Amino acid sequence: LISVFVPVAEPDGRDRVVDIYNYRKDHREVGPSLVYWGHYVAHDNNRDGFGLTLALTRNILNAFLYWKPTVMHDLHESVPYLYVSTGTGPYNEYIDAITINEWHNLAHEEVTELTKRGMPGVWTHGFYTGWAANYLMWFANTRNAIGRFYETFGNSIADTKERTLSEYRTSKKWYRPNPPLKKTMWSLRNNINYMQSGVLIALKYVADNRYDFVDNFYLKTKNAIRAGKNEAPYAWVIPREQKRPVATINLVNLL
Repeated sequence: LISVFVPVAEPDGRDRVVDIYNYRKDHREVGPSLVYWGHYVAHDNNRDGFGLTLALTRNILNAFLYWKPTVMHDLHESVPYLYVSTGTGPYNEYIDAITINEWHNLAHEEVTELTKRGMPGVWTHGFYTGWAANYLMWFANTRNAIGRFYETFGNSIADTKERTLSEYRTSKKWYRPNPPLKKTMWSLRNNINYMQSGVLIALKYVADNRYDFVDNFYLKTKNAIRAGKNEAPYAWVIPREQKRPVATINLVNLL
């Protein structure tokens, strides 16, 4: 199994976060807010998959096209404790059914294995639909590979804090039978431990089933070629007469 790691996709933004964190530590937790952590972009730096306006997006895409990975895995920080992406639907209709089944296959393997190891709050299904193709990981889903992500609990900073969760986060659901605790001490180390544990399980599962995943990649590619030949739309026509000709040229060049 060959793995390629991108430790920080937005290095300038990481440096800004660290600078502001250290400033607040030196000034009794008083300091400026982080407006942008990219070049005139904040959280939407992960939603540039259509426009490709950011160097971050183009760099990740070029790396994907060069290495052609079977699985592209994004690590995010949001909900407790570890959400493994599958989505609730409706799923994007252009995604091969094999890919959607692979999302669930991988997710349930990770949830089961982490739960067996006594880690509460690992779940799937909720939170995300599986429709919008502008997310960074969709470079993979739209190119016959597998795009997926984690959302891991975080404090947004490096400090250890006691966190109290609402019933909305801690109640048992059919998709979350082992929910997070109502109260816990949480730090960046917990965040990393959860993500690392999940990634190691995913890497092992893909390695153990490598022939199946590569075979699926081949089948999805054949399906895409067949659909392009036999199913509409066969082409897109952009009329020459446009109210915004420069924007039209930029669109054509981007495509």
